[in-house]
Amino acid sequence: MSDRDVLLEAISLLCNASVTSLQGSKLVAGSSSNFAINGFISALMGRSPLRSALREMVIDEEEFFDPKFDFDFTDLKDTEKYYRGGEVYERPCGWKRYALKVLDKYPDGNAWLGERGFCTTTDSKAGEWPVSYHGTSKIGAQGIIISQFKAGPGQVYGRGIYSTPYISEALPYTKSFISVSTGKNYQVVLQNRVNPQYREKHNNSLYWLVPIRDGLSERQEEEIVEKAIRPYALLLKQL
Repeated sequence: MSDRDVLLEAISLLCNASVTSLQGSKLVAGSSSNFAINGFISALMGRSPLRSALREMVIDEEEFFDPKFDFDFTDLKDTEKYYRGGEVYERPCGWKRYALKVLDKYPDGNAWLGERGFCTTTDSKAGEWPVSYHGTSKIGAQGIIISQFKAGPGQVYGRGIYSTPYISEALPYTKSFISVSTGKNYQVVLQNRVNPQYREKHNNSLYWLVPIRDGLSERQEEEIVEKAIRPYALLLKQL
């Protein structure tokens, strides 16, 4: 059983939908049920195409994944500091990273990604955004990105996009799943880049918030998301 089968199950959990692969179905390229990265991010926000009663989606793996940038951190332990976007980067040691196909997907180019593919580089690149993690589950009627987030008793920082530079901090908000394909237990976490111009730091920088106030249209919210936080990989860990 391939890793891709488990990945499809992980994406289903993230999007609260039944996600299948175009390559494993009878659909043809260009089908209205098919969507790529932009559709995935909309789905994470609880947007279309999840309005259908069946809540089913089909991804084109060739337009969704970018395997040349996959990286296995499973057996790694860092002994030096790494930096991305001028801030300390806690690499996801113990996890396997599956890259999303985000190169050339945004109008402002690729500088936000730094020098993609060089996981062992310790230094930041010009224009690079820092890395954050987002753990999530099916729970939450508005989708996984835009929510009210409580960091502790009585602490509420507001509505917006939450993530953390520390993968350990994301884990309490991540729900594990038992794979139908393998029978094994996994956790999934989103790895993102965050635009520091749109970010607030809270609780001694444990939590990063991109505020999104009430009253905005769906399109206005999507524009903020596109400018502020961009998922670029899925992290999987077998428990």
